[in-house]
Amino acid sequence: FPVTIVTVNARPIPTIAGNLTTCEGATNVVYTTEAGQSAYNWIVSAGGTITSGTGTNSIEVTWSTPGAQTVSVNYNNAAGCAAATATVVNVTVNPAPVPIITGNTSICLGGTNTIYSTESGMNNYTWTISAGGTINSGQGTNQVDVTWTSVGARTLSVNYKDANACAAITPTVKNITVNALPVPTITSVLS
Repeated sequence: FPVTIVTVNARPIPTIAGNLTTCEGATNVVYTTEAGQSAYNWIVSAGGTITSGTGTNSIEVTWSTPGAQTVSVNYNNAAGCAAATATVVNVTVNPAPVPIITGNTSICLGGTNTIYSTESGMNNYTWTISAGGTINSGQGTNQVDVTWTSVGARTLSVNYKDANACAAITPTVKNITVNALPVPTITSVLS
């Protein structure tokens, strides 16, 4: 009988490298698999969006929803074989913090030692003040001392990183009204 030689090619087992713990709102989070393959098929769970790299060995993902998420990939190797099942990795997306600012929302022009605070125990505090205000001290901490130097609608904002190294998606903004000082008048009645 004639002998037929059959070559049985191994299926690939894709690997995925990338950040498996990230933050809500994180953009350009990179995941990679083996280069030099074909027909790359990446899938991310509903809490993420592939923003670039579809069809290649490297994708960028934006994570918009906190919680347990997944990234999976399959591809064809040089022999044209795909993995029997896609490789899946679990990704933990930590929620972004939402800073709270406490302090007066209505203040008099030139008032000193006006204190505004946010949560303690965080990192990388960044305070921003609108024109018409000055941060006297406390930048980089959870509490700032502010002097308001002009009347009208003003703002103070803060952002920080929490214990998971996540920052707020957008800084928290507090609206402040700076009121003009009264100008007393004295009248007299002559008798």
